[in-house]
Amino acid sequence: MGQAAGMTKLTMLIQASNFLLGWSMAHSKVTMDELSTRPQKFCDQLKDRGVAIVQCNLQRRRAALDWLEAQEGNPSEAVEAAFCSGVARCEDVAFPRRLRRIDLVPDESRTTSGGTEVLGLAGDLHQVALSCLNAIAEHEELALEHLVAPERLNEAKEPSLLRANLYNSQDGGAGGPCWHVDLGLLTVMPVGSWPAMMVSPFHSNVGENAFVEELLDAESDVLVFAGTALAIATAGLYTALVHGVSAARLRRGLRISLPYFLRVRRGGIIEPPAAVTNTPLACLYPAAVQPGVAEPPMLDLLRFHRDYYGRLCTRGQVVSVGELAENPALAEQVRSNFYTDSSSGS
Repeated sequence: MGQAAGMTKLTMLIQASNFLLGWSMAHSKVTMDELSTRPQKFCDQLKDRGVAIVQCNLQRRRAALDWLEAQEGNPSEAVEAAFCSGVARCEDVAFPRRLRRIDLVPDESRTTSGGTEVLGLAGDLHQVALSCLNAIAEHEELALEHLVAPERLNEAKEPSLLRANLYNSQDGGAGGPCWHVDLGLLTVMPVGSWPAMMVSPFHSNVGENAFVEELLDAESDVLVFAGTALAIATAGLYTALVHGVSAARLRRGLRISLPYFLRVRRGGIIEPPAAVTNTPLACLYPAAVQPGVAEPPMLDLLRFHRDYYGRLCTRGQVVSVGELAENPALAEQVRSNFYTDSSSGS
């Protein structure tokens, strides 16, 4: 009986090793130079697997993690005071997990004491995200660059930013992975304190839960994946990655994650690609983040993501924008609930 159990455990370990080896072999890493010289390599990875691995300069990651770890017990006001106005926001969040969230817009000139490395890392990840977006725009022959621009936290509700999530083992280790998709165009994420991010098993080329951070060299690799805005901007060529965080792995102690969110700027309008003319997808355009009073009418991308598309993914389901548009009730539902025009406001 004991020998059989031991063999079962050995078999499981071999299968797990083979699974991770298969992922590693499938995920050939993309260099920063290849983003401009071989954009198809990056785009194929992003489309086929839902995530791509990009090699870049992460020399500030370790110092940024050390500074952030020291902020765990500090008052929120003290954390924000280390930066100039509009650069940092520190919040203690209770849902869906209890954690401390520190948002930082990339601006190395706006730190007053400490925090230089974490702001520098935000700037580095912003440049990686822009290079990835440019690769997609070039390969797919789409105009995307105009959708992003630097914004302060006090200027826009959803600017591009680095979000440091500080998970306390006593508060963050309960429940499931909290499956979700991100709002923005791209998320660029280095390894956190230790690997805990999971990709939903419903992604067809994953097969089962995958701790994709384990595939990264912590000193030189980042994960890049799409959010709701990129799925719409590319008419479903790219699918938003459904992902979460392992509750079991959060029990090891304080964990810090460092995702950078590249988002559509305030006033940025996603126009319909030529391919969607006279197709069901046309009901999603034009789209903007909180368009307010708009003429012509626009899809409120933030509300659509928060109250409709994002909710479809909370159980790990992977929802293609193209397949979603095949639902005959979608156009009516979207225009009734998520559009704004000059008569209705926002």
